[in-house]
Amino acid sequence: MTGPTHWQNAYRRTVRAAQDATGPVPVLEAAAAELARTVPFELWAGVLLDPDTLLNVGGVYRHGVGAEWMPRMLDIEYREGDALQMPALARSGTPPVGTLHTGLDGRLERSTRYRDIYRPQGLGDEMRVLLRDAGRVWGALVMVRDADGPPFSAAETDLAARLSAPLGRALRDSLTAAPGGRDPQARAMVLLSAEYEVLTTSATARAWFAELAEVPASGAAGLPATAYGVAAAALRSTSGGSRVCVPTRSGGWAGIEGWRLEGGSSPQIALSVGPASPPDRIAALLRAYALTPRECQVLRQVLRGASTAEIATGLALSRLTVQDHLKSVFAKTGVRSRRELVGQVFFTQYLPELPLDPSG
Repeated sequence: MTGPTHWQNAYRRTVRAAQDATGPVPVLEAAAAELARTVPFELWAGVLLDPDTLLNVGGVYRHGVGAEWMPRMLDIEYREGDALQMPALARSGTPPVGTLHTGLDGRLERSTRYRDIYRPQGLGDEMRVLLRDAGRVWGALVMVRDADGPPFSAAETDLAARLSAPLGRALRDSLTAAPGGRDPQARAMVLLSAEYEVLTTSATARAWFAELAEVPASGAAGLPATAYGVAAAALRSTSGGSRVCVPTRSGGWAGIEGWRLEGGSSPQIALSVGPASPPDRIAALLRAYALTPRECQVLRQVLRGASTAEIATGLALSRLTVQDHLKSVFAKTGVRSRRELVGQVFFTQYLPELPLDPSG
């Protein structure tokens, strides 16, 4: 028998487990392990998402559907469309959680990924919960039940919805600990077919992909899901490109860019992987710190050595308003002075230019 105390205890345990974890992948693993004690599921995946594009930038896939199903999943997610996709869920304005059973009135066969991926494996209902904090989505948990099991209940989806914000905060906090620093490795190129077959790669590329904050799907032998996600987005893109800044296992940042290539009998995809550029690292870090566009403008001037009076004049603000913005920046970044802000938080990023807002 379950009651309010049962769900409250599950909420507290899951939040505590995520807050105690260090790093984005451990946050996802700890949250899923604790949540499974109350909300059972057969398979699950934890996805790190770029808050601007909602592209995959890492995560945990070893407990999911398996590497052999990933190409089909990518086509459904990025090229064909289906029920309960991440962008639609993020835009819905409703609680950031949904299930296939509820969204399709119990008619799971209306979902392409159910028909093509879940049903052939004897799986049933799926629940997705976005991990959202500071107005942005930082990741998601995707849980799938056995076909013989019941659909996810209203109480279970309510618990997942309540967990969205604290788990999103834990995930965002884990990203602010990522140090900067210039990586000596050069960028590497990978060429894929339109079916995501690796045509050319290199040892440098493989080393970079091994550094991503990602636990691959069971049986994975090719690229990480993050790279395939960029490739799928590039293949779909009308402008022919996609780009993400990705956390690494060592606590730094990598950059992955993808382009659609035309000219042959079918399109191909070129991927570039290597150190994230300083502006991209800073933009990712500022998103994680949840600085407002105005706070980013003030910070840009601080890093350039401007005084409070100069910042006020340049941004047409009063000195008092500038000081209020600085106090907020100090509080969000965990420093006490301009010197700490520049020397300890951002100097290590080797930043030549800072974007005007967190989106770049």
